[in-house]
Amino acid sequence: MYYRPDEKAACGDVIPFYKDGTWYLFYLKDFRDIEHCGEGVPWNLVTTQDLVHYTEHGEMLPRGTKDEQDLYVFTGSCIEANGRYYIFYTGHNHLLPKKERVLLAVSDDLYHWRKCPDFVLDAPDWAATQDFRDPFVYENPDGKGWCMLTTTLYTGRDGLPVSANLIAYSDDLLHWRFADTPFYAPGTFASPPECADLFRMGDWWYLLFSEYSDRGVTSYRMSKSPNGPWITPIENSLDCALHYAAKTASDGSRRILFGWNRTKAGNSDTGDYQWGGSIVPHELFQNADGTLRIGCPAEIAAQFSAPAAPAEAAPARGCSEKLPDGWRIGSADGKSTRLLGTLPARCRIELDFSAESRNGEFGLLLRTETGTDGYALRFEPRFSRLVFWDNRLYHFEGERYIPIAPDEKHHLTVIIEGSVLEVYIDNAVAQSSRMYDHTGTGWGLFATNNTVDFTGIRLYLPEE
Repeated sequence: MYYRPDEKAACGDVIPFYKDGTWYLFYLKDFRDIEHCGEGVPWNLVTTQDLVHYTEHGEMLPRGTKDEQDLYVFTGSCIEANGRYYIFYTGHNHLLPKKERVLLAVSDDLYHWRKCPDFVLDAPDWAATQDFRDPFVYENPDGKGWCMLTTTLYTGRDGLPVSANLIAYSDDLLHWRFADTPFYAPGTFASPPECADLFRMGDWWYLLFSEYSDRGVTSYRMSKSPNGPWITPIENSLDCALHYAAKTASDGSRRILFGWNRTKAGNSDTGDYQWGGSIVPHELFQNADGTLRIGCPAEIAAQFSAPAAPAEAAPARGCSEKLPDGWRIGSADGKSTRLLGTLPARCRIELDFSAESRNGEFGLLLRTETGTDGYALRFEPRFSRLVFWDNRLYHFEGERYIPIAPDEKHHLTVIIEGSVLEVYIDNAVAQSSRMYDHTGTGWGLFATNNTVDFTGIRLYLPEE
């Protein structure tokens, strides 16, 4: 369901394109095996009609040699124009004087591509040839022709590096002229804002990019104009650091965000984060004030539609009280837990919760045997956040902003697919995580220094 080429290789950045009922997901394939597969990454293609079942079509843009610019075929964009399809992509080769340049490939059917060796776009003289990548091409909303956003660094007037998105213009997609000033350069990042994406929903325009100098997340800005000035919402990230390089596509009525859920080295919770992983789609929704919400696509939730048989509640610690449709867990002081039975390797959990106060923490226990081991989805209302917690390592990752007021009801959706954990709160906030080491078979609820009502608790399994 969350696509990955095989157990060893991984999906890097996804370049989505929608056409006639099909999502075309070009992705950077990381073989993770230089010894046997050689250096560099190509673009591969998978297609899906339902965001659940994928067809792999193999290599679309092959790697170049060590003497060619596109040893690594890095991120770009796919558009339709003039009766054909165009891919503008990054040719990356650390062995050449100009490490990164923008290159072009064309196709008549989205499945057979030919590179255009005569097309090479360099960074303007004042930008860095070592960081010039991720072309995003779109029709000029201000008139005829096309625009291209790219990622770069340049030296500011103070002599210090500035990370930015540049903009270039073209009338024919072959000849490009850069603006004399950056498209977006807020001066807040030490690293370039990667994988830019620009789109409109209603009256608002959204600029997306991924940056690893702060939180390592995909962020967004919003404006009533496609050229800014840009507003930074209070919560401007679209997931945590485990869901990166996300870009969007629309079928005309909905917009889907495609990123990758990071793997960890050695398939271990203590392993280093790796580049690439499994493709995970989120759906974007728009609030009345223009800010974005993130939810689970209905097609993915529908894969888990068989209700699990009610389980006898397992042993509890501390305070717990049975409610007509759930449990009241916790007290003003101390920790309380209640286990709820067996947790399958693939499942969906749905529940509502409301907390009595902003004290302590509470949430869901996963892959646990005793309630003190395994993992926890831990809401910390005093910090207005959700974290993914490892009960063995006493370590959290994947922090997400979520304000929780006393007695305010929220809805939680959890999707578990092997090691992949996807969490959605109120169809508004998303958090991606990985679960490797703990193999406990149970799940449950907990609350510390707070009393929480967990209601509408349902566990769903895949339909056989």
